[in-house]
Amino acid sequence: MNAETLYFNSLLAMCLGALFAVLFRKNDRMANYIAHCMAIVGSISAVLCAIFVFKDGGVSLSLFEWGRVGLVTARLDPLAAFFLLLVGVIGALASLYAIGYCREFYGKRLWLMAAFFNAFLLTMILVFSVSHVVAFLLAWELMTIFSFALVIHKWEDATVRRAGYIYMVMTHVGTAFIVAAFLVLATAVGSLDFEALGHANLTDPMASIVFLLALIGFGTKAGMIPVHVWLPLAHPAAPSHVSALMSGVMIKSAVYGLSRFLLEFLGVGQAWWGELILVLAIVSCVLGVLYALMENDIKKLLAYSSVENVGIIFLGMGAGVVFMAKGLPLPAALAWGAAWLHTLNHAVFKSLLFLGAGAVVQKTHTNDIEKLGGLIKKMPRTAVAFLVGSAAISALPVLNGFVSEWLTFQALFQLQRAFASIFGKVMGAVLIALLGLTGALAAGCFVKAFGITFLGKARSEKAEAAGEVSPIMSMSMLVLAALCVVIGIFPQTILPIINYVLPVYWGAETAVLFDYQSLGLVVNTGVADGVMGVPAVIGLVLLGLATAVLLSRLSGKSHEQVGDTWTCGIDPTPHMQYTATGFSKPIRTAFMSILQPERHKVVSADTNSYYGRRLEYHLSIRYFLHDKLYRPLNSGIIRGAKFIRRLQSGHLQLYIGYVLAVTVVALIWSSR
Repeated sequence: MNAETLYFNSLLAMCLGALFAVLFRKNDRMANYIAHCMAIVGSISAVLCAIFVFKDGGVSLSLFEWGRVGLVTARLDPLAAFFLLLVGVIGALASLYAIGYCREFYGKRLWLMAAFFNAFLLTMILVFSVSHVVAFLLAWELMTIFSFALVIHKWEDATVRRAGYIYMVMTHVGTAFIVAAFLVLATAVGSLDFEALGHANLTDPMASIVFLLALIGFGTKAGMIPVHVWLPLAHPAAPSHVSALMSGVMIKSAVYGLSRFLLEFLGVGQAWWGELILVLAIVSCVLGVLYALMENDIKKLLAYSSVENVGIIFLGMGAGVVFMAKGLPLPAALAWGAAWLHTLNHAVFKSLLFLGAGAVVQKTHTNDIEKLGGLIKKMPRTAVAFLVGSAAISALPVLNGFVSEWLTFQALFQLQRAFASIFGKVMGAVLIALLGLTGALAAGCFVKAFGITFLGKARSEKAEAAGEVSPIMSMSMLVLAALCVVIGIFPQTILPIINYVLPVYWGAETAVLFDYQSLGLVVNTGVADGVMGVPAVIGLVLLGLATAVLLSRLSGKSHEQVGDTWTCGIDPTPHMQYTATGFSKPIRTAFMSILQPERHKVVSADTNSYYGRRLEYHLSIRYFLHDKLYRPLNSGIIRGAKFIRRLQSGHLQLYIGYVLAVTVVALIWSSR
C-alpha cells in the first residue's frame, strides 16, 4: 500500500458512492447506507494517503493526457497532504453522521443528495491535489456546482432558492478573479503546470496585480469581509452535514489556494500585501463575531462565526507575508504554522457545532434559539458535544481553539520586529488588542448559543417534546469533541505535521520551530522561547479539583434538595428566563454605531389599558456593507441593464446601423 494507491482508491470510492446512490434511487435506505459508507471509505483512504505522504515524502501522479492542455498531474506534496487530511477526517465523520441524519429525507430526493455529497467530497480532494491550471479550475467549478446543488436541496423554499442564487453569483465572481490571476501567471511562464508557475519572474506591479486578483478570488470563497455575503445565507440553507463540510473544509480550499499563490507562485512579496491581509482579517474577526452575537438563528450564528475564524486564519497568513518580506523566516514560519493549525482546529470544532445544531434542528424543527431551552435534559449527548465545541471555538484552555489562537497571538507579538516605524508598531498592538476583543465576544456569543439553547426551561412545545438523536449521529459529534480535547491537551500530535510542511518554504531551521519538552510546547522564534505547559496546567487543575473534593468530604456529607428556583412563591415559567435578544443587548448597545439596531414594538388593540394587552417586540440590525456597497452596486447594475435593453429595439435596420457605425469607427482608428 502506498500514497498513489490510496489516492486513487479514495477517488474510486466516491465515484462508486455517487453511482450507487443513483442506482438505488428507488430504495432510500440502501442509497443512504451504501452511498455514505462509500464516502467514509473514500475519506479514510484520503487520510491514509496523507499519512503516507508525510511518512515517505511527496509523490507526483499522472492522471491523463488532455489534448492541447497537456499532461494533467496530481502532486501530493506536504501542503496538499495537510488539506487532504482535513477533508478526510471531516468527510468521514460527516458521512457517518449523514447515515442517521438523512433518514428524515427518505422520500425527499435522498439519492440525489447522497450522489452530490460524494461528488462534493471528490471535487474537494481534486482541488487539493491536482497541479494543473485547467484541471484545478475545472475541479474548483465542479466543487461550487455540487455544493450549490446541496444548498438548494429544499428548493421548494423561496429562502433556500435565494440563498443558492446569491451563493452561485458571489462564488462565480470570485472564480473570475482566480481565473484572471492564473492567466497572468500562465502567460508569463508559457505553461499551465503548477511547478512551472513557481518560476514566474513577474515585475513588482504584475506580481501585485496577481496578488490582488488571488486575494479577492479566494477571499470570496473563504467568506472574508467584505465579500462574505453568501456565507450567512448558504450555510443555514444547506443540510447540516453539508454545512459542516462547507464551513469545515470547503472554505479552507481558499486558504489552500492563497497559500499556493503566496508561498509557491509569487514567492517573497511586498510588505503591504501582508498589511492589507491583516487589515481585512481583523475587520472580518470583529464584524464576524459581532454579527454572530446578534443572531438568533443557530445555524446563521455559526456561519457568521466562520467569518470571524477565517479572519483569525488570515491574520496568521498576513503576518507571515510581512515577515517574509522583511527577511524573518522563523517568525514567518510561526505565523503560517498558526494559520494552518487554526485551519485544522476550526474544521474540527466548527464541524462539531454544525452537526450539533443539525441534531437540535432535526429534533425541534426550528433554527430559532428563542424557541429552544432545556435541551440538556432531553439531548444530553448532543449538549455535551456542543458544549465542548462552544468552549473550543471560544479559545478556552485546554481545548484546541486555544492552542492555535495562542500561536496567532505569539506571531502578532513578533510583528514589532518587522515594523520600523512607530505606526507599524502601533498597528501591531492594535491587532493584538482587537484579537483579544474578538476572543471575548466569541466567548459571549457561545455562552448565549449554548445557554439559551440547552439550559433553563423549554420555551416551546417543540423543545419540550425533543429527544436524543440516534447513536450513530452522537458518535460523530463525540469523536469530534474528543479531537478538540486531545489536540488541545497534546498539540504534539498535530504540530509535527506542521513542522513537516514548514521546511519546504523556509529551510531546514524551521523544522524545529515547534519543539516539545516535558512540560509542554516551546516555540523557537530566534528571540525568546514561549513556553506553554499545557500538561502541567492540566495536572495542577486536576490536583486542585482533587483537593477540593477531599476537603468537601472531610467537612461532612452535604444534603441536597432539588426544586424549582425560588420566585417569591410563583412557579417559574420560561418567560422569566433570559432571551437571546436580551442577553446580547449590552453588546448591541456598546456597538450601536456599527450595528445600528432598529426596534419595532407592536401593542395589541385591546381597550383595557391595565391588563390583557399583548406586546410584541421585534429587533433587527442594519448591515452597513449591504447598504453602502451591495445595494448601490445592485441598483447600478440594474440601471445599466435597463439602459442597454433600449438598444435592443427589435428593428433589423437599427442593428445594421450599429454594425455600420462600429465599422466606420474601426476604419478611422486603423487609419491612424
